[in-house]
Parts: sequence; structure tokens; C-alpha cells
Amino acid sequence: MVIWRLSVIRHRVCKVVREFEFINFFRAIAALWVLVAHCMIWGGWYGIPLPSAKIAVNLFMLISGFLMMANATARKHSEPLTTGRSWARFWVRRYFRLAPAYYLSLALAVMFSSYFLLGYKELQHLNPALWAGGDGGVYDPMRIEYTATNMFLHLTFLFGLHPEYSFSTFLPDWSLSLEMQFYAVFPLLFLVFRRIGVAKASLLIGVPVFLVGAWISSKAHYFEPSLIVLRLNYFLAGMVLFAAMKEGVSKARQASLITCAMVLVYIGSRVDPDFLVLPGILLLMLAIGLAEKSGRAPSWLISLINNKPVRFASDTSYGVYLFHGFFIAASGLIITRVPFLLGLTPPQRVGVMLVFVLAGAYLTAYLVYKAVELPGIRLGGRVNRSMLSIERKPVVT
Repeated sequence: MVIWRLSVIRHRVCKVVREFEFINFFRAIAALWVLVAHCMIWGGWYGIPLPSAKIAVNLFMLISGFLMMANATARKHSEPLTTGRSWARFWVRRYFRLAPAYYLSLALAVMFSSYFLLGYKELQHLNPALWAGGDGGVYDPMRIEYTATNMFLHLTFLFGLHPEYSFSTFLPDWSLSLEMQFYAVFPLLFLVFRRIGVAKASLLIGVPVFLVGAWISSKAHYFEPSLIVLRLNYFLAGMVLFAAMKEGVSKARQASLITCAMVLVYIGSRVDPDFLVLPGILLLMLAIGLAEKSGRAPSWLISLINNKPVRFASDTSYGVYLFHGFFIAASGLIITRVPFLLGLTPPQRVGVMLVFVLAGAYLTAYLVYKAVELPGIRLGGRVNRSMLSIERKPVVT
């Protein structure tokens, strides 16, 4: 009975996710965006007019908010978030989705720390003007110490709460603490959205929290914006975007919801030089998503957003995000030890790095997806089945 019930739930979730396959396209783009931007930064030539990698990470947050709403909506009858047990099952799924691959990346960073950190330092030495004579400040790899406290905070995902530990492994993991903080409050947010309405709740929560985050930023220096109040607006925008695409939403209500999502994205983007990029992507997601959902999307668009390379890039996006830095570090070690590569101009160096990092990161991400992420997801499912079985055991009196 338990297995049958879970299979029904999985069918509903898969059905909802299939209705929004355009998300795969944007997730794939976000991971590639981060990789290319980091190669240009560390290679010393930012000649491609690509917006900041942080905007791509904000896009990941928007996608996360969208997908959590999709999953919670699909499970609202079988696992209503009005019960503590459903909250626990939600958290179990999310933990086992993120933690296994992250723990692997963290273990590799610690075990090979001398090579990992030195590779980045070598790249800084190639661009002393960019890194203030080789001192990268927050991004100086030589300041990183994998202490017991540092490791405990990262294993528990609590590091994002502390300014000095928000970037203390040289992995791009600050956003993972944000994800976990979002998962911690998501069930409550979902209930508030249902209780008082998505549009009203998103602004009543999002705007004050954003202002609190701005105040905290003025008082405490976070190396990376890893505290949830600094980025909750993007997650909320994704939740609102999903609500705007639901079946039966009137045009007027849809316009109201999109306006709220745009406000939430814009208030966080307004200080960036590329402040229109993410709002523009939000509107593009809406247009493509509605066209796909209605069945009116042209065939060329369907082919663009839903093909094998896009699905591969989407499946491997988390691994690419986690592991591409190892290949950037390795490129630093290789370039500084091969005279021919050392003589390359910065644009040529970035080109070589892109080929090397793209190949290494996507291959590694695919292997991690198959060998770590999918087994982790299945393990989370088994834990949840065990929880359901325990709940259903008869009480002997």
C-alpha cells in the first residue's frame, strides 16, 4: 500500500514537471553561464559580454522556488504541508537531493586542498593587476583553512548563517546553504501563500525581508550573500511565477502575479549593472512556459528547449556547478607549468581553459549524477518509505 501510494505521488509530480520542461533549458543555461563566467574571470579576460555569474545563481534560486511550488502542488493531497510529517518528508527529499554530491565535492576539496587552492593562486599570479598584486582579498585561496569548525558548519549547511564562513572552502557552495535555508522555511511559506493569497503574501513577506537583509548587509560583511534574508526575494519570485502559470488563472490575476514577481526580482537586481537581465529572463520564462503549456509553442522552440543535449545539460547542471572549479584550479596548475601555455595571450588562455573545463566538468557531472545524485535520491525515497511504514504500523495495546 505504501509503495502504491508513493508511485501515485511520483506520477503526479512527474506530470506537473513535464508540463514545465522549459525549466530544463533555463537550468542548463544557468550552469553553463556560471562556468563560462568563472573561466573568463580566472583566465584574466572577460571579453564576452556575459552578465555576472551571480545573476546566473539568482536564476537558480528563481528556478528552485518554481520547482518547490510545482512539487508541493503535485503532492498537496497526498502529502499536505499542513502536517509535520509532510514537512519532515519534504526535508528528507531535499537533503538527499543536495547533500551526497556536495559532500563528495567537499571531501575532494579537503583531500586535494594543496593542489586545489594552489591552482587558483597560480591563476591570480598571471593577472596581478586584476588581483591587486596577487592578493585576492576574499578570493585569496591562501586564506582558506579547512578547520574542524569550518567542516562542521559546512556538513550541517549552517555556514551560510555566519559572515566569515559564507565563503570559506573555495567551492561555490554559498548558494547551497541558501537553498537549505529556503527549504527550512518553504513549507511555512507555502501555507501562508495558500492562506492569504500568493500576490499579497509574496510582497508582504518579500519586501520587508529584503529591507531587513539590506540593513544586515550594512552592519555585517558577508563574503557571499549566503543568508536567506539577502536572497529570499528570488525564491519567492519563482514561487509566484509558478502560481501565474497554473491552470485556470485569469489574465488579470496572471498580470498581477507577474507584476509581483517582477518587483521581487527587480529590487534585488537594481544595484547590478545588468539590472534588467534577470527581469528579462523572468518574462522570457513566462512566455515560453505558457506557450509550452498551451501547446501553441512553435516546433522550433520545442526542439530548442526540449532535446537530448538540453536534458543532459539540465541533469548535470548541479554537478557542473559544484565541480567546475576543480578543473579551473587544474588549468592553473597546468598552464603555469607548460611554457607554451604560459605564453598564451589572455583571450587564448581563456579559450584553452573553456575547452578543458567544459569537457572535464560535464564528464564529471554526468558520472556524479549517475553514481551519486540518483542513488542519493533513491536513498531519500527509501527513508521516506520507512517513515510512512512506521506511521502506518498498528499500535499494540
